[in-house]
Amino acid sequence: MSQIQRGSRIINLLINHSNQIPVKNTESEILHERLKELGCLYDIAKITLDSSKSFDEIIEEIVHRIPKAWQHDEAAICHIQIRTDWFKSAEEPLENVFQEQIIRVNDQGIGRIRIYYPASSYKKADFLEDEYRLLEKLAIDLALFIEHQEIKSRELRYLESLKHHDRLKVLGEITAGIAHELNTPLGSILGFSQLIIDDSKDSSTLADAQKIVHAAIHAREVVKKLMYFSCELPQRFEFVSLQAVVNDTVLLIKPSLESKKIDWKMRLDKNPILVQLDTVQITQVVFNLINNALHASPKEGQILIEVCDKGENAELIIQDFGIGMSEETVTQIFEPFFTTKELGEGMGLGLSVVHGIVKSHKGSIFVKSKVNEGTVFRIVLPKKQK
Repeated sequence: MSQIQRGSRIINLLINHSNQIPVKNTESEILHERLKELGCLYDIAKITLDSSKSFDEIIEEIVHRIPKAWQHDEAAICHIQIRTDWFKSAEEPLENVFQEQIIRVNDQGIGRIRIYYPASSYKKADFLEDEYRLLEKLAIDLALFIEHQEIKSRELRYLESLKHHDRLKVLGEITAGIAHELNTPLGSILGFSQLIIDDSKDSSTLADAQKIVHAAIHAREVVKKLMYFSCELPQRFEFVSLQAVVNDTVLLIKPSLESKKIDWKMRLDKNPILVQLDTVQITQVVFNLINNALHASPKEGQILIEVCDKGENAELIIQDFGIGMSEETVTQIFEPFFTTKELGEGMGLGLSVVHGIVKSHKGSIFVKSKVNEGTVFRIVLPKKQK
């Protein structure tokens, strides 16, 4: 049994004992209230040490425990505010009196604790002076708990970021090596296949050679994606109209959109938005995002493509109203080789490539998605590279 558990047990025994003392004894009443307060502090310390529960579950348990420490515990209601979130033991009475303490983390108020009584039965004077001090102590303890949780959360995010960075670095080196190793034999395959096509007059041989060429071209596109991912392809920045890039890309994928009877709408600023970018790479970004929207959309679905001027930045939005993604999936979509498609339908590199290209352009990419409602990709690109 831990020290906190032993202490809590002793305090509970003392509280039970003090309940047996006649009520007329004022000193006994005071002792009883102090023991209730100590019991509350012990219980809250015990609650905050429970690592099996989430932050919200812990605060919920605390907000229901606090009222029991007040003199009129049957009427007391506790509310805890932490930033924009409220936790309540019950709804406050319409007519009420309350006492409160601000919760401060790093000298900044980030919330409050309030104890309510119904004004129909109680007045402000019914709050004991010791209860004000207890509320102050609870606010300090909660602030320390919140600060500890936030530090722990930041550390976990930092470690995840480091692991992600290391994983990307290793994968980048591997994919760069694979791409270089594949490029030479693919060039030979394409060259010799073309010679067969040029020299052969046999229709069967020509058909087979054409299949080899198509397969080799597909393999070369895969290699190109690997090289995009590993940042092996040199960038060529120039000022280009972002609307023109989007229009040209839509023309490339138009047959696929039409075959699925997709209703695509384009909202493009009338004035050209000149952005310093690598045309080939941004075309790859737009193509991949529209292609993903196409795959996620039902037949005769809708896709919205928008380009707008945002001062020093340009914004590209691609939205579909298809199957959408869960929160868990959204957190993984930029991971290399992560895919939700059937085996053989995709390598899981498309969005990794998109993410890498956007970052190399000093831009940002944002995703919002909801299952069965659709997905929105928003890309912000600086107009000028620094």
